[in-house]
Amino acid sequence: MANWSETLCRELDEWHRAKRTATLWWRDDDAQSPSAELDRLLDLAQRHGAPLALAVIPWGMDSALASRLESESAVAVLQHGFSHCNHAPAGEKKAELGDHRPAAVIHDELATGFAMLKGAFAAQFLPVLTPPWNRIAANLPAGLAQTGFVGLSTFGPRAARQPAAGIGAVNTHLDLIDWKGGRRFVGAHRAAESLVAHLSGRRLGRFDRDEPSGILSHHLVHDAPCWRFLGQLLAVLAEHPATQWQSAQDAFARARR
Repeated sequence: MANWSETLCRELDEWHRAKRTATLWWRDDDAQSPSAELDRLLDLAQRHGAPLALAVIPWGMDSALASRLESESAVAVLQHGFSHCNHAPAGEKKAELGDHRPAAVIHDELATGFAMLKGAFAAQFLPVLTPPWNRIAANLPAGLAQTGFVGLSTFGPRAARQPAAGIGAVNTHLDLIDWKGGRRFVGAHRAAESLVAHLSGRRLGRFDRDEPSGILSHHLVHDAPCWRFLGQLLAVLAEHPATQWQSAQDAFARARR
């Protein structure tokens, strides 16, 4: 733990010396039903005082999920596409919201999913779209506000604070899973380097200084080293004086100003 945490703390120390606050947020993808893994995730969030944005897949969602989250006041529910189905042809990168289907068809599906989540989660539902595989066709953000969305979240430093009128962008920057390397934990050093890269990029002005650095987890596929690192990371971030968690509600409200 020492080496990666020292690297992260050195970067956070630079923020502290500059009298700046390193804002962070946390998104977890692919929720559909209660599970032991979800319980473990929620326990970590509570224990470390970290607000959690849970990206839920509407189609096939277990109605018991709403009951499980009802008492979790620090959890916001985001919309993770509609069915998490791949519509890209063989040989192309997977995408549900790519340019492989008419935009009107996709927006109709998203509107159906929007209504499902709003009905199930009420005030806990934050109308932010998180595209499966973090991919979305360039022509789709312009129509999101019509459905009622206020935000869009993908992966990597945001290119624009508002990719479309009325839509704020807040992305994630550290993915804990190595999807090409066996769907296992990326490793502590690589994970810390990803977070430090975004933090230092913000501090030095290479990236949008106001975009909170985002952690992306996938509770259903975490292995033991991933769970262990996530707990250690949350503890380090909670203890450092330069850090501050942003709730998803606050992060997307700021992006729309």
